[in-house]
Parts: sequence; C-alpha cells; structure tokens
Amino acid sequence: MAGASPASGVRAGAVFCSAATWWVLVARKGAALVFCPILPQSEQCHRADIPVPWAEALQVGCPDGARIRCRPVLRPSMHGLTRRGQFGANLTDRIVTTLSAELRHRQQEDAASSRFAARPRGKISSFHTSVSCTGALHLPSYRPEPRSPRVLHFF
Repeated sequence: MAGASPASGVRAGAVFCSAATWWVLVARKGAALVFCPILPQSEQCHRADIPVPWAEALQVGCPDGARIRCRPVLRPSMHGLTRRGQFGANLTDRIVTTLSAELRHRQQEDAASSRFAARPRGKISSFHTSVSCTGALHLPSYRPEPRSPRVLHFF
C-alpha cells in the first residue's frame, strides 16, 4: 500500500491531541483534513460551542467540561497529532450540523455587512458627519473582518 495517506483509515469524529490542543476530525477537503478544536472549560461560551458529554470525554480521555468549538481548521496532515479515541456517531453528527450552521451564519453576516457597507449615504449616515459628531469623535471607515475563503467553503 505504498503512497497511501496515514489518514486514509481515520473517519470523522476521531479525537487527536497535539502538544497544546485537542482536536476532533470533522471532514476531508481534498488532501487536507478539517478539524475543530476541543477547548478546556471556560466561562466564555460561543454560539458554535458544543459541550462534550462526560461519557464521551471519559471514553477518549479529554478534559472534563471541555467544549468543541465548531470552527474549521484545515491541516495538511496528521503530523504531530496523537490519536486518542473516537466520538460516537450522534456527537459527530451534531458537530457537523453545528459547524454547517455556524458557516451559514458567518456567510449571512458577511453578506449583510457588505450590503450595509455599500449603501449610499443618506439621511441616516449623515448623522455621523454632522458638526456635533465630528468634533470630538472620529469614526474610522468600515472594513469587514477578513476571512479565509479556504476555511469557509469546505462543504
């Protein structure tokens, strides 16, 4: 089996650990692998976070109270990763569904922000250029946050 990728036998839901981060494999995009980070317990919760059930965490050995941040990270290979286990089919399906929803939300936010940025100046936007606002407050021009197209369009 010469030339076969070491990732060829790995399926979605596989849990890996690098030096500092835990990862779950979500999908493949060509030769690249799409991972989501598993974050330790914290007070900050994002809409794309999924709590890892305690039974699943115990089975793969990840920290208690961990969350999966459904944010796609492309890696060219599994170099530097140690396999720890496999999440169940239900949790894996939930991760993929939440990741798809998060990407859809980001695309809608990007479309809405570009639509508002291209709007011609009218009565509403003239408020910010009036004498009362321009003296003490300088409003920077709007620039949308750059997002990598590789990361957003893997489905």
